[in-house]
Amino acid sequence: MKLHKTLVELLIKTYEINSGWTEEKKLRSVLSQMDFSVYTQQDGTQVLVSTKEMQEHMRKFELEQARRRGE
Repeated sequence: MKLHKTLVELLIKTYEINSGWTEEKKLRSVLSQMDFSVYTQQDGTQVLVSTKEMQEHMRKFELEQARRRGE
């Protein structure tokens, strides 16, 4: 299974923000608290994504769908 490109960017950003502490304690703590989900892309490929980001995108999609139904 691969990492989705958005997850790669999130991990890099997390590393940039939290690295450099003694024994990388802060980075280890933040990474251990991250939650990941499996997402199946339209072509059937499964990738890992940030659960938080996936939930945010789903919420925005549902709001847009509700807005369209209300038109």
